[in-house]
Amino acid sequence: MTMRDLDNPRMTGIERNLLARSVLMACSVALLAGCVMPASTASIKDMQASAADGKIELVMVDPSQVPLEPPPDAQGFPPQFRDALQVDADQLGPGDVLRLRIFEAGVPQVFGPMGELGELAIDDSGTIFVPHVGTVRADGLTVSALRASIVARLRTVIHDPQVTVTLVESRSRLVNVLGTATKPGVYPIERGRTRLSALIGEAAQAFDKPDMLRVTMRRNGDQASVRMSDILADPALDIALRPGDTVVLDRLDENVTVIGAASVQGTVPIVRRDFSVIDALGGAQGLDNDAANPKAVFLVRAQPAGQAPLVYQFEMDRPEIVALASRFAVRDKDTVLISNANFTDVRKVLQAVAQSMSTVRNAVIIGQ
Repeated sequence: MTMRDLDNPRMTGIERNLLARSVLMACSVALLAGCVMPASTASIKDMQASAADGKIELVMVDPSQVPLEPPPDAQGFPPQFRDALQVDADQLGPGDVLRLRIFEAGVPQVFGPMGELGELAIDDSGTIFVPHVGTVRADGLTVSALRASIVARLRTVIHDPQVTVTLVESRSRLVNVLGTATKPGVYPIERGRTRLSALIGEAAQAFDKPDMLRVTMRRNGDQASVRMSDILADPALDIALRPGDTVVLDRLDENVTVIGAASVQGTVPIVRRDFSVIDALGGAQGLDNDAANPKAVFLVRAQPAGQAPLVYQFEMDRPEIVALASRFAVRDKDTVLISNANFTDVRKVLQAVAQSMSTVRNAVIIGQ
């Protein structure tokens, strides 16, 4: 007999009710016997099966062997960067532009009443040309030393020379700042700006997460990166700037994804380099008390092409594992997967059965 038999006009009300109850019971038994609910996320058995098939490498995180890995860019700057001497910010060099003015006593005046010679650039050989004096070496001298040298040479030409030398533009000691700096561009090495931290302070200005600012130095074909927090913590990494340096600043936008039986699923921003599994779970407002299996919290990490993904299992019902999870750093694009507890899947089946029974019951009522 089927639900269509309920439309038989020859059936009495009692027969119709008995038939409806029979159909309802049959549907319920069929659902309980054959209902297979899709899991919302991978279970422990799923992970173990994938590991047995070689599809993943499953590692149980344990106090005896926890794979705490150092940050990939914590090596610092190489010796050739750290050992470079600081540039004398007062020294002149090729490309620098100077303004020269010469005053003289008596008449006739060789350089005229104003004595203005205009702007002079130090050439590639490191010299400038001064009329009636000839070439004067400027490379390696300070402004005051150059002025004294010019005065000494002028004493053979004019009476009681007075000379002013002004640095108009520094072009011999330039560094380039690229990337996500607030003020990218070309900066001269000068007083107050001879080391890396001072340059970043001007170019990056406000950076509230120094652990998430990567600083890459390029010099003479070599390149190395550190985090801004490393420079602040270790004075040896606050290296001296050298002419021709290029500094690339990258504000790191990194995230870990939390899925499964979390209170809130989604991406959690990584705000520091030692951002841990516990931090990621905290960003997702923890495990769902009604659904999560605390023994089945997994960190899934993609590996290079050709290698199986690396999956770490945390049994979060063990206090010692929770402590390890607070020290286990996540990486950009990692996934934290929280499996459902077994009773959660059972509850889903029962809910589905109850919903189906309700549908049949409504159909019976309509058919009466």
